[in-house]
Amino acid sequence: MRGALLIARKEFLELSKDRKTLFFTFVLPFLLYPAIFGMMAKMGKRDEAQNRSKASRVYVSDPSGVVAPLLKATPGHFELVAKPAGDLRQAIRDQKLELAVDVSATAADALQKQETFVLTATMDESERTSEIALKRLKDAIRTQEKSWVQARLQTLGASAQLAEPLKLEVKNAADVTLEVGKVMGRMLPYLLMIMMYAGSMQHGIYATAGEKERHTLLSLMATRLPRNQIILGKLLYIFSIGVISALLNLLSMGLSVATASSGAAGSLQAVAAIANPMTLGLTFLIMVPLGLFFSNFILLMGIQARNTIEAGSAITPGIFLVMFLGIFTMAPGVEKMTFLAYVPVVNVCLALRKLFSQQFSWMEYLVAFTMTVGLAAIMTLVSTRILNQEKALFKA
Repeated sequence: MRGALLIARKEFLELSKDRKTLFFTFVLPFLLYPAIFGMMAKMGKRDEAQNRSKASRVYVSDPSGVVAPLLKATPGHFELVAKPAGDLRQAIRDQKLELAVDVSATAADALQKQETFVLTATMDESERTSEIALKRLKDAIRTQEKSWVQARLQTLGASAQLAEPLKLEVKNAADVTLEVGKVMGRMLPYLLMIMMYAGSMQHGIYATAGEKERHTLLSLMATRLPRNQIILGKLLYIFSIGVISALLNLLSMGLSVATASSGAAGSLQAVAAIANPMTLGLTFLIMVPLGLFFSNFILLMGIQARNTIEAGSAITPGIFLVMFLGIFTMAPGVEKMTFLAYVPVVNVCLALRKLFSQQFSWMEYLVAFTMTVGLAAIMTLVSTRILNQEKALFKA
């Protein structure tokens, strides 16, 4: 094992000489994520403030004059505009107005006869401004609707409570900790896998195929170190870089999101409550064999490649598979598929998802951990045997 540590130390020393790589690996995440999330949060808050302070442009077709006066009474919320030329739907899509309201021509007669009339609202569900306009319309109508109902009941001599047989009171069983935990449970495994694989990939190519291109692999093989120690040393280096890169990126991203969010204090308290030593320890414990599995694959592909271009072509498709598996585990209802607890990589994501969402199952965690450790061990044995062959190391 001493030889493997020497090889890993050699790789880290080479990395320390490359200031650009050090900057992009260890420093850039702490500059990039605060800038990105800070800018996104600021732009989002500014846009939302502008949308809410601006009156919604609404075209109203109300021959009987039942609804239009309600909207005119709140000029801060509604700006009544003339009917635009051409197709009304296209005008809304072109953002010439936010909402079009069509009130039945017999609305006034229907109210007098205590009948129901139809109101049609046309909006663009893909636009936030249209959503705000529709919400404002519903609020205005709801208030007036209540007055109409009470007037009808008064005419009939009935109690005003006749229209309200019950009041629904909703109590949220989930606190901020559980809500944040479920969000983290969906996103964290996906981000960990992506960042771990991506962090290992570039450094793995440099330490394997890159060493071939620099013609230093032969010199390394000429030493008295056993070949399996050299392979294990490189594996240790690739794995360590992947873990460090993932942790640094996640730390920077987590701090940036919590700081940029409006409820930063509550979010930070919830994250602190979830990220207790046991949760962090179990997360790190299961990510170690998964990181070794990724590192073995990168090492195997990189050493067998003729050059860095070939190594990149062989290793890069793996990140798309990791992304697919990560996105798949974020789909709703996935955690109910019991057979997924025995699917490699996917079971790690599901175990971490339940760990952070306070639905932890020791059995599922142990199954995922055992399977991942077994895969990492098998992959290590396979890669060591293959890379001990001359044709793998000196592929022409």
